[in-house]
Amino acid sequence: MTEENKIPLPGESDAKPLPPDFLKDENWFGEDIKDLWLDFSEPYKPPKWTLSHNGTPFANLGELHVITGKSGHGKTSFMSMLMAAILKGEYCGLRYELSEEIPKPVVLYIDTEQGKDDSIAIKNRVCSLSGLNYNKPQSQFRFIRMRDTETAQQRWHQILQAVWEAKPNIIFMDGMLDIVDDYNNQELCQPKIRQFMKMATYYNASIWCVLHENPTFEKMVGTLGSVLERKVTEAFAVRKHKQDKMPKKEQRSDRPQIYFTVEQKKARRYDQSDWDFEVINNADGWGVPREIVDENNQVFTNFKPEEIQKWIETKRHEISWPATHTDIYHNIFKPYGVEDEKDQKSLMEVCLNRRFFLKQTKDEMPAGQKNPRLKLNEEIFLPF
Repeated sequence: MTEENKIPLPGESDAKPLPPDFLKDENWFGEDIKDLWLDFSEPYKPPKWTLSHNGTPFANLGELHVITGKSGHGKTSFMSMLMAAILKGEYCGLRYELSEEIPKPVVLYIDTEQGKDDSIAIKNRVCSLSGLNYNKPQSQFRFIRMRDTETAQQRWHQILQAVWEAKPNIIFMDGMLDIVDDYNNQELCQPKIRQFMKMATYYNASIWCVLHENPTFEKMVGTLGSVLERKVTEAFAVRKHKQDKMPKKEQRSDRPQIYFTVEQKKARRYDQSDWDFEVINNADGWGVPREIVDENNQVFTNFKPEEIQKWIETKRHEISWPATHTDIYHNIFKPYGVEDEKDQKSLMEVCLNRRFFLKQTKDEMPAGQKNPRLKLNEEIFLPF
């Protein structure tokens, strides 16, 4: 007896079940959900973190993250540090975590509001920090500008096209306000954030969204900000400090006149401690952001970074560069009374965090050299 001519048993019926009365006007009964049930046999896959700071990971692939803060409070400088860490492998306390799985990550920066010269300055800064030639196109660092695009819908289509062409692993979306016509319209904002979430899943990409805070209080603007904060895995805020505008009791002698604080406002997994950075003005005009070692957790006690910088400036001519750690210990640290090996290693960590010294890349190492040596950062020390 075949399925076609099978005689129904008592109680069986080919008739479809009648829809229940519960919320009947919604016409929900019969919705196809067979692909939505979680497969209990599928193994758990831990997050693939793209970055860490001082060993604490964050920003996993396939998810959204947000950077917020007041206008002009260092969000772009913070992004430059993140991009430098991704492209170079590490920057100050930041480290790229997927060097074995994705050894050459592709970063796409989407700029919706900067003028062309400001965009060029960002590009040059990121390339300089990453050791890339900023005068030539870079396959790992793509940059697209949309300031002159008139409508939010066209910008969104351009973003989709740019992501499809670049196939990035990490995306920095600098200007979330410019992807919707009304950032207080729930019907516009909610679907757009979900489309970004689908993009992160489809391309298995880490997507950083940048959205300003309200001018008068510390909350991301509009309904767009409320939706975004609920959907992201991490939220970071950047705060600018001008010490001459601060109450005397809040001023810090271990910080420059102007500095910035990175604060993690939300974390789905690991909590990050706050950290500070400053922006050093360089001769080229685009500034060099670098982390400040917190004196409460500093790795040295007797010397200020500015003092160490003067030692390097004075003694650098006595060393052949690139130099080994031992060369620097004996020719720079030891003449100034730092003879203990532990203290010398601590000072070296400060120099690397402050980017006084840069490690050679593999391409810069001659044949037969096993370990990278250190070179002077020419953005801080003038070339010989």
